[in-house]
Amino acid sequence: MAGRSALAAAAIWGHGNMAAHAKEIPALLDCLLNPRGVALIGASDDAGKVSGRPLRFLRENGFAAPVYPINPRRSTVQGERAYGSLGEIEGPIDHAYILLDSDAAIDAVAMCAEAGVPTATVLADGFAEAGQIGLDRQARLLDIVGRSGIRVLGPNSMGAIDVHNGFVCTVNAALARIKPKPGRFAVLSQSGTILGALLSRGEARKMHFSAFVSLGNEADLDVGEIGEALVDHAESEGFILFLESIRHPERIARFAAAAHARGKPIIAYKLGRSGLGQELAISHTGAVVGSDAAADAFFDHHGIYRVDQFESLLELPLLNLAVERARKTRGSVPAVATVVTATGGGGALVADRLAAQGVEVRGLDPTSRASLQARGIKVGSGPLIDVSLAGANYDMMKTVFREVISDTASGIAVVVLGSSANASPALTVAPIIDAVREAGESAAPVIVFLVPDAGEAMERLGAAGIVASRSPETCAETVALALNAHPPRCAPAIVTSSETAAAVARAKGPVLSEAEAGEVLKTLGIARPKTTVVPNGAPLPQFGPADFPVAAKLISPDLPHKTEAGAVTLSITDREALEVAIERMRASAAAFDPSASIEGVLVQSMVAGGTEVMIGLTRDPSVGATISLSPGGVLAELYRDHDTRLAPVIYDEALAMIEGVRGLASIRGYRGMPRGDLEALASAIVNLSTLAAYENVVEAEINPLIVKGDGDGVVAIDCLLRKSEP
Repeated sequence: MAGRSALAAAAIWGHGNMAAHAKEIPALLDCLLNPRGVALIGASDDAGKVSGRPLRFLRENGFAAPVYPINPRRSTVQGERAYGSLGEIEGPIDHAYILLDSDAAIDAVAMCAEAGVPTATVLADGFAEAGQIGLDRQARLLDIVGRSGIRVLGPNSMGAIDVHNGFVCTVNAALARIKPKPGRFAVLSQSGTILGALLSRGEARKMHFSAFVSLGNEADLDVGEIGEALVDHAESEGFILFLESIRHPERIARFAAAAHARGKPIIAYKLGRSGLGQELAISHTGAVVGSDAAADAFFDHHGIYRVDQFESLLELPLLNLAVERARKTRGSVPAVATVVTATGGGGALVADRLAAQGVEVRGLDPTSRASLQARGIKVGSGPLIDVSLAGANYDMMKTVFREVISDTASGIAVVVLGSSANASPALTVAPIIDAVREAGESAAPVIVFLVPDAGEAMERLGAAGIVASRSPETCAETVALALNAHPPRCAPAIVTSSETAAAVARAKGPVLSEAEAGEVLKTLGIARPKTTVVPNGAPLPQFGPADFPVAAKLISPDLPHKTEAGAVTLSITDREALEVAIERMRASAAAFDPSASIEGVLVQSMVAGGTEVMIGLTRDPSVGATISLSPGGVLAELYRDHDTRLAPVIYDEALAMIEGVRGLASIRGYRGMPRGDLEALASAIVNLSTLAAYENVVEAEINPLIVKGDGDGVVAIDCLLRKSEP
């Protein structure tokens, strides 16, 4: 991958004039994308080789600052003077691209640090992704960073690009075919090859970029820190992220806040919809939520758009800017899509996907409809504005488009074009382009869905600054996300409780018994049924007839899911039945897990009526604590219907979570059904979420929590809590 030269560090590096420039180090942004001088360490004389590409691309794109190819084996590289060491270079060097193999690259970083080079990009692989030997290499690299203060991009980085000044310092082969044109969005990618994919796909739709940064392993510089530096990049109006993992969530959070403050959106595509989180969890919540929902919660909390469709990365940035522009000029953009279609089937196709994304599709308001009818244009009365039978000519189409984008009731105008977009692209898109241009800043945002593969139509629309989409799924996702933007949420301050901390600390093992977990809930103000704990060897209390019916559960930290172990019995009606149930449960638990420790029996009053829900807190290894709400009971994992947020949450967020779970429509009063005590449920969500403040709490769950009728409160029936090992 990297240049295979056997350059010895001692031969490359020498003490020269570099140290004299150390006091003049510019900001990180300039070091990365606008350096005063660039060293290409291990540059090849062959411009077609990987290690020869950066010099070639810098020259082809007109980068004006000095570029110094360093190769002690040659006097020239690609017709330019080659330098044997940094000591031979007179001017400042702010950025070194190291094109050597892994071990030689580490030595080169050390010499860069000694010579006062503030920033180095490392191309080589063979670091953290390569097992223990790679981890050892990465540790050596980070030791240099820690001791010297040099900043490192990569390793495994394909480089950095600022399109506006010609700093195309990359090995990505796509640059051999495409000369990038200045655009408005910066791309930060943990995958180097994705830069070429976006560049080529963007070229097809005349969407261009301001900058590209290949993050590689993020051993030192990461997406959050680079993004925070880039928010002041004047040519970047927004950011596109391609992520394989979230390594430093707190830095991404700072980046998101800074970008929002400057009105620059962040759109992310993240890989890794992994089941690892479910495998590591003991709670139902962990199995329901998993790491991907936690990532969703993280992005949502910080106002970052997360797309599922790859090409949404190319559509959402421009549509989002159009929506924000419309909000400023119109005052608001209704959360609806107004679909104009020249093909009935295509219109139905995109409308169906919009509805699946939760987007309301509406037709013209009566005033606009009457205006078109007065001009002899009939568009029907349904939710789609179907012009397929109205006689598709330039004047008619432009009149309809102009009416739609001028209508203040229009949200985002979705225009669906059929086969004419391929057969006569110029004529087909002309009325859209002209209507949008003439309407100016007051126009509703527009996206065009091209039913056929219509490359020329897409290019023409893109050149006019109009978003075009090649699939109904991408079009619908782009519209839905653009309509549902929100700023980063504020994390509430948590007042910790010494009583809660003590209740957690008193528990003997990492998995609390239900009795111990119940004591924690008590400190949080979450109600439980009347409960009696009967330790091993103790006689049953004198329960009277009025105390029944009851539920009985074995107390064991080794049986977190009692139903599976046969360790719970419900609706016990008298003392004799209780004694029989206890013996049966002990036998069942012993058969299920002979090593399980049984500490006693917990007897609870049965709670009649109400709706079962599940509230759970988990601590995701990437983004931290999350709180989730879903329908409760033993089938919670089956339906995977949940709303997940970063924990802790405030009361209004908890209410929004209740609205976000489809299966809880009944307690929201759906179709006249009795309303549950939503306020008490929201308070329970908030209170359980405060356990995020206790770092030793790994998981906490109430399943089920019974939501009683409006004003009657909630009751925690079964609870589970796991804390970290000492």
